[in-house]
Amino acid sequence: MLRDLFPFALRMRTALAQCGQAALCLQGQVAAEDKAPDSPHQTSTAVSAVDRLCQEILLLAAAEACPHLAVQSEELGDCPPEILALFAPGPHRYALILDPLDGTDEYLHGGARYAHMLGLLDQETGRMACGAIYFPARGRLYLGIRGAGAYLAEGLGGALRRAEAAPAPHTVANIKRLTPEDRATLASLGYEIIPAERSSAAHEFTRLVDGVLGAVVMRHFHGYDTAIASVIVEELGGQALLAGGLLAHYEAAMPRMPLVVLATNPHNATEIARAL
Repeated sequence: MLRDLFPFALRMRTALAQCGQAALCLQGQVAAEDKAPDSPHQTSTAVSAVDRLCQEILLLAAAEACPHLAVQSEELGDCPPEILALFAPGPHRYALILDPLDGTDEYLHGGARYAHMLGLLDQETGRMACGAIYFPARGRLYLGIRGAGAYLAEGLGGALRRAEAAPAPHTVANIKRLTPEDRATLASLGYEIIPAERSSAAHEFTRLVDGVLGAVVMRHFHGYDTAIASVIVEELGGQALLAGGLLAHYEAAMPRMPLVVLATNPHNATEIARAL
């Protein structure tokens, strides 16, 4: 089934574009809803009808492209059982991982730096087989396929082109939940702490890929926030690491992770992960 991931990725690229069109059309017309916090590190999390609509678009496309998958999505508890029933019973080696609308707050406030995200998790290895991040307001797709490279595309039907790692500056975004001790350690390593842009985790990773950031350090974020980007970063020659420099592995449930460091320069990733 997954000897060649490109057909699957291209089919799901179409679904990501459909999510983007729906989100753009509905922006400013949907209300914010609050999800109960699942961690002492947050007070509440915004969600909207667009999150659920995009989830359904992606799941329907995946069921058509490959029903022999486990599925996990950030809003799966709100998915109609009729859609979940389209997927063949498991167990399955691969799990479809969805973050149907990353940056819901950004979206609900009229911003443009939100994204639709999906990937395939190889449950035998705990690593992502592919990952795709689509920014509808920019019309830009970031795609990584394990062993086949990282790619960019512009517009709904733009050609995929190979992405190359940009020079990695000594900069780290001041993302929420970094501690004063984290900032002091990063400063001692010579990293400049620059403001995070209120947007989405996906947007911070694109700043990494585009060479604005040298590393992204995330504490107590869901696996959704880093797993999908990890394969893109790794296909650019970088690394996604846990504390101590261990290679990041993921579980299908995408629980919160104490620390994940991503950098397109593997030396930077190792240096930071071991120091923190």
